[in-house]
Amino acid sequence: MDLPIELKSAVENLVENKSMSELKAASKIITDKYRNESGKGKKLVTDKLDAEVYSVYRMPATFGACSDALSYVSEFYSESIDSVTDVGAGSGAASWASDIVFEPAKITCLEREKAMRDLGSKLMESDPSVSSKTTWSSFDIIKDEIEESSDLVIASYMFNELDPDNIRSSIAKLWDKTDKLLVIIEPGTPKGFSVISTIRSYLLENNGYLVAPCTHNNPCRLSSDDWCHFTCRVQRSKLHKLLKDADVPYEDEKYSYIAFSKTPCDRAKMRVLRHPYITKGQVDVTLCTETENTKVTFRKRDGDLYKKAKKAKQGDSL
Repeated sequence: MDLPIELKSAVENLVENKSMSELKAASKIITDKYRNESGKGKKLVTDKLDAEVYSVYRMPATFGACSDALSYVSEFYSESIDSVTDVGAGSGAASWASDIVFEPAKITCLEREKAMRDLGSKLMESDPSVSSKTTWSSFDIIKDEIEESSDLVIASYMFNELDPDNIRSSIAKLWDKTDKLLVIIEPGTPKGFSVISTIRSYLLENNGYLVAPCTHNNPCRLSSDDWCHFTCRVQRSKLHKLLKDADVPYEDEKYSYIAFSKTPCDRAKMRVLRHPYITKGQVDVTLCTETENTKVTFRKRDGDLYKKAKKAKQGDSL
């Protein structure tokens, strides 16, 4: 998974005149803020440099996770998406991913921090086909109301930054302005999955129809020390590697997500929960199905299922 070439160049151009020591110092401050202050309602990215470094440091992974999640959703959701509202849009990663997967005619980006709004709109100028249909507005999920409804409402890596007491009231705002599809993406951590679980319960109680990743509407069957998450591989640019002091040309971004529709639709019968274990002539897969979580062995005699399982990764449907 890689950023669109126009976006990738625009991100790197933002910091081309800054020293690596300056960038690393800023990235450390941002990382510490997200690690120690998320979930407390505090402002985490407030100035121009913070926003620029965030776009280099985190935007590739956020874009990758959003693209991955939306591709899973689009497997089973076939209705057209003509409008998108990206709530807590940040640098615009979810909007870029939504544009690639659904090709909407209109995108609305709602973001509290001016530094992020300025950055996101500037990055979108790198592709006029995206910027020409996108508007950016100041928006605080706690204080403000969403003015217009959209076919797709999406929020990525936003709810984990809220005080837990504000999650249900905030998801209610998003669901109220969803015409067709609501997608929430969070970090693939126990905390991120806890947020997703809270949202899942609320939407099932409020006439939502689960699209993905779940295969059922029942309480999650994972044990209390486990959590549902998936992984996408993100390619690192040279700058990204330098900023993270990384040796390998990629990173694996873990994320959790949930998608709900306003109307019934198909969904996966089996979802791969763990990376398949492949040996000669067989594939061992841990699956979430409509009735149970189970480990299944597929062999060559299983034909197409064996072939699909062999190629599958964590998160795929079978």
